[in-house]
Amino acid sequence: MALRGKIRRVFPGGNTYKGFHSFYDYIIESEKANRIFCMKGGPGVGKSSFMKSIATEFLDSGCDVEFHHCSSDPDSLDAVVIKQAKVAILDGTAPHVVDPKNPGAVDEILNFGVFWDSKGFDGHRNKILEINREKKCCYESGYQYLKSAKALQDDIEINAAYALDSAKWHQLVLSLRDEFAGIAAKTGGLGKERHLFHAALTSEGRVSFAETLIDDGMRCFLLDGVDSKAKSDLLLLLAREFVFKGNDVEIFHQPLNPERVEMVIVLNLNLAFTSDTAFSERAEKIISLDKAFMPEKLEQRREMIEKDKGMMEQLLNEAYSRFKAAKLKHGELEKLYIPLMDFGAVDEFRIRIADRIRKFL
Repeated sequence: MALRGKIRRVFPGGNTYKGFHSFYDYIIESEKANRIFCMKGGPGVGKSSFMKSIATEFLDSGCDVEFHHCSSDPDSLDAVVIKQAKVAILDGTAPHVVDPKNPGAVDEILNFGVFWDSKGFDGHRNKILEINREKKCCYESGYQYLKSAKALQDDIEINAAYALDSAKWHQLVLSLRDEFAGIAAKTGGLGKERHLFHAALTSEGRVSFAETLIDDGMRCFLLDGVDSKAKSDLLLLLAREFVFKGNDVEIFHQPLNPERVEMVIVLNLNLAFTSDTAFSERAEKIISLDKAFMPEKLEQRREMIEKDKGMMEQLLNEAYSRFKAAKLKHGELEKLYIPLMDFGAVDEFRIRIADRIRKFL
């Protein structure tokens, strides 16, 4: 009996201060994919369950599977990637609208609309439109709170920058580049970047899957400090260093502000850099960036920084509640769609798609 495959969990998109931010283009490389199935259909038509069933089947047969979770409802899926088959199945409906880039050759649309009774919508039209308006309003309201939270994060960065000793910072950066230069050996190849989220701001709060990405066998380095921009800048610098030397690098962005980076993984070197303090005990080394800051000036700003953090937490909690309200509205839509679906036909369709994927192994 084959050993069960490995699971990685990520978010391909996220609720950010900019609104919904997508890294869908990085789910799988079109040039390397055997097949990309793009699912179309409304809420409650079984897209997430379809992906979960196929993913479980291939996991049980020994394939590694990457689960791409929904940032609004982390229990649902936006995509799955079956690694050995080089196949992705993804949800191409709003807010992450995706259309085939290489139709027929690589990409294929799976239309779940053929499994519903279209006449059954006749009496629900106005209700569906109204629920969608309310759902959109909840998201837009939540994004306003995220904008305010991001402004406070900016203020923390401004106060931290006041205490930065530029000379010490440059010395720290150069010493870390030298320290990791040997690890980032030249491969002679062309390195690539892959951008995703390891965490998301969801209807259930901040949810992170970082523990599925940094496994026990990885060398892990933790960047610690008060300034999120300083940590992000250093993570990006290290990531680019590895890419320039021909290594493929995964760059995981901060869920609030996707312009910031919180984690970098170099898979071929089994190496991870993170600013997530949850990895304090597992880190091979903790690199404190605060030593590049002037302690007396940082202490002068400490009270303001702590106040910003407290207010940020309140704003984020209110954003989560708005996203929860949106999820409830989504549930109302599902109740309208579910009775109109022929799930027996969907299950037969799933078996046919799984058989096609199996041919790529």
